[in-house]
Amino acid sequence: MSAFASRVSSPRFQRRFLWISALVLVVGGLAALIAFVWTPPKKKTVVFTPQPAQIAPKEKTVPFDPKAKEIGERFIETAVERKNLEESYHLVAPALRGGMSLTEWKTGAIPVIPYPADTSRAAPVKIDYSYENKALLVVLLLPKQGIRMKPQTFLLGLSAFGHGKNRHWLVDYWAPFGAPKIPQG
Repeated sequence: MSAFASRVSSPRFQRRFLWISALVLVVGGLAALIAFVWTPPKKKTVVFTPQPAQIAPKEKTVPFDPKAKEIGERFIETAVERKNLEESYHLVAPALRGGMSLTEWKTGAIPVIPYPADTSRAAPVKIDYSYENKALLVVLLLPKQGIRMKPQTFLLGLSAFGHGKNRHWLVDYWAPFGAPKIPQG
């Protein structure tokens, strides 16, 4: 008798072969069941109505509030430059704070992208929009003398909070801005 024949006739091999065959049969049965019986969920169809689209009302443009400008400048001098972080905490809206406490904020690990801005001269600013309760500025920051960094453009968003005498501006958005690179050739 050959080695193959003796191995195939051993009870241990036959037991293993039986278990493997049963497993293949179960897996094959499940695969067939899924392939032929199961149907995927139907996609929801979008129903369009002949009614006119709802368009958000356009906000009225207003002159840019000088108080908002002051808050933006102080934000750059404190949070962006990581100086006097306690003051910067009170210049930032809760949405930008991200639930951080004052103690956490003062560590400097804050959700504000830093930049070593030269605040000794005015930064070029373009008002993207200015509404009654919100404004967006495009700010070009230049690095401090001696720091080898490129100038960087940032978007600075401000929102008004409170009413009457309690109305004040807070920074609620800060992000670098750059036009996408267009490949040449």
